[in-house]
Amino acid sequence: MSEETFDVIVVGAGVLGVATAFYMQKNNPDKKILLVDRTLAAGQANTAMSAAAVRNMFASSTNQILTDTSIKYFEHVQDEGHDLLFEKTGYLWLLSKKQFEHESVQVWMQRMEKSGISYKIYNKKELKEMIPGLDVDFVDDEAAELMNLHEISYGLFGKDCGVLDPTRLVEYYFDAFKELTHVKPKFGVNVEKLLLEADPLLDLPGEPFVWQKKHITGVVTDKGTFRAETVVLATGAWSNELLDPVGIDSMTKAKKRQMFVLHAEENSKLAEFLETKGFNEMGCIPFTILPSAGIYFRPQLQERGFWIGCGDKIGRKYEYIQTDEMMVPESAYYENSLYPVLSKYVPAFEGSRPVNSWAGGYCYSPDKIPFVYEQYGVIVVNGASGSGIMKADAMARIADALYREEAEAELFGGKKVPSKMLSIKERDVEVESVVI
Repeated sequence: MSEETFDVIVVGAGVLGVATAFYMQKNNPDKKILLVDRTLAAGQANTAMSAAAVRNMFASSTNQILTDTSIKYFEHVQDEGHDLLFEKTGYLWLLSKKQFEHESVQVWMQRMEKSGISYKIYNKKELKEMIPGLDVDFVDDEAAELMNLHEISYGLFGKDCGVLDPTRLVEYYFDAFKELTHVKPKFGVNVEKLLLEADPLLDLPGEPFVWQKKHITGVVTDKGTFRAETVVLATGAWSNELLDPVGIDSMTKAKKRQMFVLHAEENSKLAEFLETKGFNEMGCIPFTILPSAGIYFRPQLQERGFWIGCGDKIGRKYEYIQTDEMMVPESAYYENSLYPVLSKYVPAFEGSRPVNSWAGGYCYSPDKIPFVYEQYGVIVVNGASGSGIMKADAMARIADALYREEAEAELFGGKKVPSKMLSIKERDVEVESVVI
């Protein structure tokens, strides 16, 4: 097979990979940067399968910085004429009295206030008045008790959060990258392994040996071998497929996540619920997280409906190998797990069935903070824990600064952070407690 040489190879054309390729090419104009992906176009894997919601409401100051600067950049991009369908619907956490008064939620609010992250608290009475058909009380409700459902006492709302179109965001970065590069991206190419070689090569059978220095010098694909001084790995949930065989611990694990699409018929109770007023300029219900079971829903104004998802934890196995099973949504999961909870809190959802669904993988880190680090010639950009889109711009800028061996990375708006703050050895982050 053929063999080609580049300065940098970026593996993975999701939002993290494409944004990183763009900033690396922008700040290193003389470098030949190859973008490669197993799918046939940019942003067609897990980026496209996400809820594509963005929020700066995190407990960790690290995540606050990563998301707030990224969201502000997305808003800037849209103001410049690139329509990302970025809508500030807001984020609404519905909480029980016990949840709201828990120390972790109180610390969360204190940290947001300290960082200037805007939020507002609604009480039960206000929520009942604002949101038509929201069931906040389960007094003497045996079914609710059996399902471990919490009564709603408070709402924690962030007005600067919202939703966008993940495909349009990827297209923005990809088009900007293509304007700068002379290297044609390679799609439909499966990267089979990282090329780990001795440095220097001694042409001895069986090297590299334990006593030799080692370096990732490229990738082996089903279309040939591509060599480069630096390989960027932005493959998210599937990073371990490439890192495990060469003995690099990504520190991350992946889980399957699913999305179900429901439509609201005109003049129905569900349409009335979608058109909840008072939270945002669109006059719609915010992106909402229910107080039980990790279930959330995103308003979809273009389709006049909702995307329904769940951050299920115990019982959902970790898996990072790309399999057909992982990418297929489970209809029984909606019927038996999501629908009973959803229709209990919002009776308007009763009788609603999905018109579409999809599944993908989320890449979780132990502290729910992303990783951006370099080892043996490979820069790993992963571990966004289901919030890669909302952290993509900041993570990409940090990866570029790391590549250029800069001590600091400048995020949008002029905020500077250490380029190694998301690394493994010099990690300087606060553990995140607010994860959907």
